[in-house]
Amino acid sequence: MEQITSPGEVRAVLNSADFLVPPVPDAGPPPGIAWLRASVSRFSNGPDHLRRRALGTGALAKVVPATLHRDAFEQTTAVLSEAGEQPIDLIARVARPVPVLVLARALGIETDAATVAEVAHAYHPHVEATAAADLAVSDLVAACGGTADETTAARICLLVQACDATTGLVGNALAAELTGYPDLGVNALLDRTLRAEPPILSTRRVARTRTRVAGTEIPAGTVVRLDLTQGENPDGDDLAFGAGPRSCPGRDHALAIATGILEATRGCHLADPDRPIAYEQAANLRVPAALIVKTR
Repeated sequence: MEQITSPGEVRAVLNSADFLVPPVPDAGPPPGIAWLRASVSRFSNGPDHLRRRALGTGALAKVVPATLHRDAFEQTTAVLSEAGEQPIDLIARVARPVPVLVLARALGIETDAATVAEVAHAYHPHVEATAAADLAVSDLVAACGGTADETTAARICLLVQACDATTGLVGNALAAELTGYPDLGVNALLDRTLRAEPPILSTRRVARTRTRVAGTEIPAGTVVRLDLTQGENPDGDDLAFGAGPRSCPGRDHALAIATGILEATRGCHLADPDRPIAYEQAANLRVPAALIVKTR
């Protein structure tokens, strides 16, 4: 697999018609994880991608980021108030459930964070599909009205793609605030996180035809791994939400949720500041395994 790390070259690939997303196998019987992969814009190209992306952006257009911000702040505040003076894991109690529940409520989908996480863990084609993931997809289809079509797949896609990514965004920003960057404002903290420690570390494309990237020839069919991290002193916009015609349409929504959570957690401090923060052992996801804090 070809590795591309230069931000400029990554942007060029993401904007190039010479690269496609790697194909997924034909859909399995609905509803299940194979059906979901084969029915969403994330893993499709050409007219299928355009049609399915429009379904997702149409659903997001009805969701007001300011409402997500308010709900995330209120839910996080309630969790912290319930904890009182007891230590609380901000990853398990806030960063994982709150973004999913807030977005699900805004989309009119009655579900729980664990169901969405089960699908998210098996969402990508290189991950083995499981019976538990198939069941979770079935539950989400039922929560969306029971019809396994592209409209339902698009709504599920919004929840699934927000799951790990927003957890990582919130978790990495919190980890930075609790350790080396306590004086940054919320917006600056999120900006730094998106550039230096994005939750999704890379994405993949496959060359549709023989092409060149920065003078390097890429044969047709070559899969390239695109590094989405930029370090502390990047040049240009962050790549955390991608770039080009396939960039994530939920950027404003994710940032609204993250901002609400970070505003609510201001004043928290690590219960054991001498213990290093451990990160989940995931190939393409950066997120703390736990952040045990006290609120006072």
